[in-house]
Amino acid sequence: MDQKKFIIFSKTIFFCWLLFVFLVSIYPGNLIKLVLTGDPSTYPGGDKVSHFLTYFILGLFFYLSFKNDSSFKIIAIFLIFFSLLMEIIHLGIPNRFYENFDLLMNFLGLILGIYISRIYRLFSRS
Repeated sequence: MDQKKFIIFSKTIFFCWLLFVFLVSIYPGNLIKLVLTGDPSTYPGGDKVSHFLTYFILGLFFYLSFKNDSSFKIIAIFLIFFSLLMEIIHLGIPNRFYENFDLLMNFLGLILGIYISRIYRLFSRS
């Protein structure tokens, strides 16, 4: 796949994943748990790994999509505020909870996803 097609593919995955994160975040309860077990209930403290992995994937595709784009910094700041906003929105959604540790996992996942993607790109060139 040539570079231009790869960027288009990465951006498509990025925006689809961003939409997925938004939809899962505004669902009252745990949508993934509902699909897998039929039980939408959630509890504080039980979803740290999913927060990390969700934003890790977002960070991977963000870097692959926008690393050479002039809007890289603006989109990075948007993603930080997006993560914060999704947690704040949980205050008004039934069966959802705002937790600082969730926010930390979001940020760590995003940052690590960007750096892992960056390291991969550096080593794939050599």
